[in-house]
Amino acid sequence: YNIQTDSLRYYEEMNLIHPLRSSSNYRLYTINDIYVLNIIRDCLKLGYSTNQIKEYLNNRSMNQTISFLKEEKDVIEQKIIELQNSLKSIENRLNSLNQIHQLSFNTFEIKEFDSRTCFRLKRNIDQDASVDYYLTELMKKNHLDVSILGDFNSGSIIDKDTYQYDSVFILSNRKDCDFLLKKGSYCIYTYKGNYVRSNEIFIHMKQWLKERGFEVEDFFYEFLLVDIHETMNPDEYVTQIQAKIKSLAI
Repeated sequence: YNIQTDSLRYYEEMNLIHPLRSSSNYRLYTINDIYVLNIIRDCLKLGYSTNQIKEYLNNRSMNQTISFLKEEKDVIEQKIIELQNSLKSIENRLNSLNQIHQLSFNTFEIKEFDSRTCFRLKRNIDQDASVDYYLTELMKKNHLDVSILGDFNSGSIIDKDTYQYDSVFILSNRKDCDFLLKKGSYCIYTYKGNYVRSNEIFIHMKQWLKERGFEVEDFFYEFLLVDIHETMNPDEYVTQIQAKIKSLAI
């Protein structure tokens, strides 16, 4: 049962179990003690206190046992849901990482995107290390599961004129999202290496678009596809810049 000796003695002091004694004064646990230990183990999984466990053991009845089993069933079903969500997140992350080599690097492209809802946290971000801190703050504020990170779904929002990093975001399908990446045409640029290239790319992207009769409509969105969470080697980092575009005013 992997139960520590101290725990067994504590249960005995609480009169939850009543082991016999051998002639050498060793404790001899009965079948009933083993049964009680099973119940204690299950109750602890449900978060019961020792007093609650004692109350149940001393006053258990058919109705109480049925109620207990239903509660245990609910807990197990919830754990199954959580494990399934964790598995789905891992599978999505593996698929995303496996798709990295299919991306086009160091070239400007225009692609169509459907609207994407997200949660946004406005903060003045002055260094890369702050992004993780504010993403964590955003998750706590909106009660988001940390396992959702790492599916190409989070990053920073940058002012198109000042190039100031002023927000972090996490894409989500929840109905209470507070920000929208609008449906439409986006210019994208994907590169490997340290993040410091982003500011240079913002400038080049605006020039590249201008030469083709377009301009950035609202913001630059910086997606950290591969970063310190996946590798300690900055040369393996993968960053993608996206910007919704519109035709230049005539």
